[in-house]
Amino acid sequence: MKRSLASLVFLLITLFMAGQAAAAAQPGTPPLSDIDGELLTKVRLAGLWEMPAGEMAQERSSDPKVQEVGRTLMTDHAVLDQEVRRVASLYAFELPAEPNDAQKGWLTEMATSTGAQFDSVWAMRLRSAHGMIFPLIAQVRASTTDPEIRKFVTTANTIVLKHMTILESTNNVDFANLDDATPLKLSQDAQGTDMVVAVTLVPLLVAITVFLLWLATSRNRRRGRQEPVARRVDDDDDDDDDDDDRGRGRGGRNGRGGGDGKRSRLFVDKELAR
Repeated sequence: MKRSLASLVFLLITLFMAGQAAAAAQPGTPPLSDIDGELLTKVRLAGLWEMPAGEMAQERSSDPKVQEVGRTLMTDHAVLDQEVRRVASLYAFELPAEPNDAQKGWLTEMATSTGAQFDSVWAMRLRSAHGMIFPLIAQVRASTTDPEIRKFVTTANTIVLKHMTILESTNNVDFANLDDATPLKLSQDAQGTDMVVAVTLVPLLVAITVFLLWLATSRNRRRGRQEPVARRVDDDDDDDDDDDDRGRGRGGRNGRGGGDGKRSRLFVDKELAR
């Protein structure tokens, strides 16, 4: 009897533990692993800036191919964004609500470009960003133990690979410089901030330089005007001195003051004395 009761208790404990383990293995059960959460965050961030970038392609590019790829990016990321929010909600995992600083900087760079420059910047930024998240997708697919995450990763992998391919088809991707023009790191927000600051400060620095040049030129002009006036004043002083000298000379010749006048009066006195 005691053995039967002990066996029953042991069986119940075993079933309870198995149920707990099964519940932990169910997809969508918190907590989410760090790397799985990192992927959800970066996929969400990608949609937040790539959908506006796709819309920008419709407005700023005159290349039909760039416009077509932009529309595809917008459509696909709208679907992927909806899926990533659904998966995150299963784990009560909080997703970002806006692009990070680096991504805002890329959008600013696109917004300040036109023509062929826009097409190049647009394709290079998007292709580089897709290339950075692609290895993370492979890593999560290889390591995750969650069936729900594996399903999501399969969808994300298909879309990201498709986007890299169609971005390259615009012929605006310079593969030799994909990792060169400002290091594109989704996790380093300060780079995007630096870009925004640079875009803002360059016109200001140019304006300050122009103002300083104008100020220096104005001072030189004022000095140039003052020097002839100073020369005229000096010339007038010299003329006055010459006039005084000429006046003293005339006075001597006419007998009004000076040594010549005294000698003339002495000569007259001597003649009268005779």
